[in-house]
Amino acid sequence: MSNSQSSACLIHASRLPCTPRTLKHDVLTTTMLHCGSRISKLCRSPVTPPFNFPRRLLIKFEFSSLFQAKGLNTYDEESDEFLPWLERKARTKISSMLSIGKSAYGRSLFASENIRTGDCILKVPYSVEITPDNLLPKIRAILSDKIGTVSKLAIILLVERKMGQSSGWAPYICCLPQHGEIHSTIFWSEYELNMICQSSVYQETVNQKAKIEKDFAAVVPALQQFPDLESITLQDFMCAYFSVTSRAWESTKGLSLIPFTDFMNHDGVSKSIVLFDDDKMFSEVIADRNYAPGEECAISRCRSFITWRSSPIR
Repeated sequence: MSNSQSSACLIHASRLPCTPRTLKHDVLTTTMLHCGSRISKLCRSPVTPPFNFPRRLLIKFEFSSLFQAKGLNTYDEESDEFLPWLERKARTKISSMLSIGKSAYGRSLFASENIRTGDCILKVPYSVEITPDNLLPKIRAILSDKIGTVSKLAIILLVERKMGQSSGWAPYICCLPQHGEIHSTIFWSEYELNMICQSSVYQETVNQKAKIEKDFAAVVPALQQFPDLESITLQDFMCAYFSVTSRAWESTKGLSLIPFTDFMNHDGVSKSIVLFDDDKMFSEVIADRNYAPGEECAISRCRSFITWRSSPIR
């Protein structure tokens, strides 16, 4: 299969092995960095559907490798102020090498200058990553101990969305997909699902929907304690749940939503991964190859912990 071909996937993304390598940027001491694992990624459908099926039947595919997106970068006016906002919130520079644009896969990150293998292309402090610790104490106090991390992050997104522009995360929440923009089989009708009833995707979808409905039933009693949240519907919860399972990364904190980093699309042949440095309290991504200005920068996912040792570049 060529890099540009796609393969059918289930709800959960495959995990890819990580291989240690020497990083270009200086690390004068040995530190423990570990690789993040993006728990799921339902990639967007290709621009031109290859078969004459209903569009929603075509979107349950994951690309094993992104095509070279150079030249497909279009200006994303809606996200023009996103990175400056995030850097103000973090009180530090996050990236000078990347810009937000739109590709065939939607919002993406592109090289804004020449990038060389080993360059640190972004660095996001833990202070601007969303974890279960961001859950409001008054909500956490009445949630059942059986509520999982995904559901807790989904609640955080729902609470912040309800706050509108008064939310401290408003620019990020506005970038997350709404119901009509989400292409996932969990939102298909029974009629549409029956069209794929012979596939493994069908049963996986049924199981996933049942789990989401069960999780929602468990959080409803807590939401009903707050007038601003009691109007949240199952569909609202499903959208937030999808945002978490398609964007969150596994870390020592359990799961983390990493603004800006999660705009990067998955590439099955990329060796770039999210690295977490618990000592310095940031996550980063290192380029695994050269990128020319305007070329889409992609990332891979893995599930492993690695001790990285690097010497200064001479």
